[in-house]
Amino acid sequence: MELELTGRVALITGAGSGIGLAAARALLAEGARVVGADLDPTALGELGDDGHVVPVLADMSDPGSADALARTAMERFGRIDVLFNNAGAAATRDGFLDTTDEQWHRTLELNLLGYVRAARAVIPHMLAQGRGTLLHNASEAGRMPNPRLPDYSVSKAGVRMLSKVLSREFTGRGIRSNVISPGFIRTPIYDRPGGLADSLATEFNLDREAALRRYVEINGIPAGRLGLAEEVAALVVLLASDRTAFVTGAEFAIEGGVTPTV
Repeated sequence: MELELTGRVALITGAGSGIGLAAARALLAEGARVVGADLDPTALGELGDDGHVVPVLADMSDPGSADALARTAMERFGRIDVLFNNAGAAATRDGFLDTTDEQWHRTLELNLLGYVRAARAVIPHMLAQGRGTLLHNASEAGRMPNPRLPDYSVSKAGVRMLSKVLSREFTGRGIRSNVISPGFIRTPIYDRPGGLADSLATEFNLDREAALRRYVEINGIPAGRLGLAEEVAALVVLLASDRTAFVTGAEFAIEGGVTPTV
């Protein structure tokens, strides 16, 4: 399918690894240009040296980062067609009562306010163009609250409502807003040294791959496996294109069928 993204400019936060990096790679393959922010954008910079990729070192929990990122995109390419709000973090807690104000603030600052600021930074440019696409990476945790992730779950539920608010106000002015909610995607959180795969291997006394298969069984994932970042990226690319021009204010779960709600 020809998605007609050649020459479009996409701004991606959290573009240095996992879903963000996969989305950058997929958009570049469709002819788009990418400005990507990350605490470590090294891998993004390695995707190409033809001037179509601009890696930016940025912490999206810093209130000034979003405006600086939008300025970089405008100075380099003169437009912003797509924002993929993706930068985020999740830390496990012992429970709601043990989650401190500092932890709540840190999570909401990045996972929700980081998205708010990025949208606020790009929307004026999109309005001037008369068109634009906002995509926000949420999580199945926004629908399936996790007692070990209270602040993360709330932040992702907030992302869902943020997209609805933006869709209601700006769709009639040419800017669509949609949410992608991944779950059980095999990103570096699983595979980095000391990550979830190593933790599960120790817990189950199995090798890493066998431990991950056991993890899939325990969580009852109907698809029978973990998802891939590239599968999420394929959805990002489709929603970024005009093939989905009538799609706005929507949410797309990509979690192997695990969410037990409609």
